[in-house]
Amino acid sequence: MYTRKKVKQKVKNSYKILLAIVVIAIVVAGIFSYMYLLKPSTSSKPVSVTLYGAGSSLVNPLMSNWAFAYGQIQPVDAQDVQVSYASVGSGQGISEISQKPPLVNFGASDAPLTSAQYSALSATLVTIPESISAVVPAYNLPGIGNGLNFTGSVLALIFLGNITYWNNPAIQALNPHVNLPDQPISVVHRSDASGTMFAFTDYLSLANKEWNDTPGLGKKTLPNWPVGVGKKGNEEVAGYIETTQYSIGPLEIAYEVLNKGLISYGAVQNAAGNFILANATYIEDAAQAGATSGLPAGNASWTNVSIIDKIYNNATAAYAYPITTFTYVLACQQQTDKTMGTALVNFLWWIVNSAQKGGTTEGYVPLPANVVTIDDATINSITYNGQPVHTGT
Repeated sequence: MYTRKKVKQKVKNSYKILLAIVVIAIVVAGIFSYMYLLKPSTSSKPVSVTLYGAGSSLVNPLMSNWAFAYGQIQPVDAQDVQVSYASVGSGQGISEISQKPPLVNFGASDAPLTSAQYSALSATLVTIPESISAVVPAYNLPGIGNGLNFTGSVLALIFLGNITYWNNPAIQALNPHVNLPDQPISVVHRSDASGTMFAFTDYLSLANKEWNDTPGLGKKTLPNWPVGVGKKGNEEVAGYIETTQYSIGPLEIAYEVLNKGLISYGAVQNAAGNFILANATYIEDAAQAGATSGLPAGNASWTNVSIIDKIYNNATAAYAYPITTFTYVLACQQQTDKTMGTALVNFLWWIVNSAQKGGTTEGYVPLPANVVTIDDATINSITYNGQPVHTGT
């Protein structure tokens, strides 16, 4: 018979045995887990890659559409590629892709590199037109919607500070059926280096000799604006116009579309004498008139490329919107990481060849066929260790 003392001892021994079994089980499990972690993975889960881009706020609405859509169609082949884009302005985008090493996988700019910027590069950057859009004179005039008429000369005089009231005779003569307010014009422009401003000042330089010849003005991403309030990015310019009565500023058309009903914009006279209110059709007319010949290779200089310059005196382009511009991707021709390089060229190939209609409702028009051909050759020229990363057709 068991005494109470023996029963207690037996229970105590059982607990010891159970505890030892648990400890052994934990140790064994840990060993197997550690061995599993050391074992090479045979999982088919795609590699996750994030491409980082920065620059143009003009293209930001379209880039956001592209980044979202590209994320939805992943994984592609062996990579799960996500795109992260920072809308920091064309000047900053050029700066970040031009660093050694680059701070981003690609930059975006609505202004091509200047001769000085090309000369300062430590490695070859290729220029890839990614889309075409327009800059519009956006304004906030209570009771007056889209369609106020402007000439290049009148716009230049406003931004020079020579026309200061909305009912100035020069504006009133272009809009005889509009009751313009006797209110001072509140001018807004970009405070950062901007491809949107490069396109706008390109147009002003053609339209007005004083603008073209004045030191610090001319065709620039960051001119010395004679008048007005500076705001960072198209986003802040749009916000200022939306909330400030009697204001006017150059704005990428997508931001007017995105703020429908809150921001109005004007029609601009073209070389044929027609006042054109920008939309996808008239932007595409400009692209067909100004972007279908004489373009350089992707690794050559694009400094002097301008749709605006080509159509400014082209009176045969009857419905071309005159402030129409390329927006570009800038990328290193020699990639230093094969995985990232592969992800980059696959994304660029997709936006050029499969995603051009992704922004038509916001005023971005597809690239003409000749530009796509140049882009494809440029993308196929991007290398890793001397070998093309992509050879698609």
